[in-house]
Amino acid sequence: MKNLLKNGLMLLTGILMLATSCNQISDSESGGNGKIVLSLTDAPFPVSLVDKALVTIDKIEIRSTATVSSTTEVTTNSELFTVLYDGDPMEFDLLDLQNGITTELLSMDIAAGSYDLIRMHVTNASVLLKDGSNFDLKVPSGFASGLKIKMTPNLVIESGVESEVILDFDVSKSFVVQGNMKAKNGIKGFIFKPVLRATCQKYSGSVGGKVFENATTPIAEAHVQIIAADTILSSALTDAAGNYHMIGLPTGSYKVVCEKDGYTPVTVDPVVVKAREKTTLDIQMATATVTVNP
Repeated sequence: MKNLLKNGLMLLTGILMLATSCNQISDSESGGNGKIVLSLTDAPFPVSLVDKALVTIDKIEIRSTATVSSTTEVTTNSELFTVLYDGDPMEFDLLDLQNGITTELLSMDIAAGSYDLIRMHVTNASVLLKDGSNFDLKVPSGFASGLKIKMTPNLVIESGVESEVILDFDVSKSFVVQGNMKAKNGIKGFIFKPVLRATCQKYSGSVGGKVFENATTPIAEAHVQIIAADTILSSALTDAAGNYHMIGLPTGSYKVVCEKDGYTPVTVDPVVVKAREKTTLDIQMATATVTVNP
């Protein structure tokens, strides 16, 4: 199965991956309130078979580094966390959040300072296939207190400044398919193992463009991956017009790989991402040559 928050908090998708690129400030610079905006986005999924990939969230918290000591229990002590949201359950369809689309969870003032961990409580997860099949998934017991998203380096909130955080829920890694999508019996179920990445939008950039065969033939559902040190940082599936967009990428130099059944894979290296800029990368693919044995 292929790897498939603008002002306010956004969605997520349990192995947790974090790529946060917010600068740190000294204690003397803290004080007053700043604003945190969390936005939710999604990495791609096999949209040809799946209609909805749903998660329900009812609580979001954040931990200040000022409350942490070398002996602090990292994940379970609730007194160390500031509650950002605790209310009615919010349901999100992660498939609505592809190719740079985000959804707002919340926007609020928060004490200036340094924060190192976000904790999000997911109550339900389910997948609805286009044939009507519905799979209600078990949230891992290990996440009873919430999904832990460690930010490295720390998120810095400055007085009077708005800081937007993008939470990238990787659907393809979080909803692990059971069965073979290409076999007669098809998909038999899913295992929910949430994978999430966080970035500070102010210090990140994006990569986007179009995948095509020629000037008049865009390629839909091509899988575009951005890779750092042999690790897939983010990915996207092209839309019907061949367009893709990957957001919330820490600044740096990356490799981009584009794949699609029936086409020869394309690798572009290096691809440079700059803060607050979109790097445009159009990719032309050629149909794969099939060799027939005599």
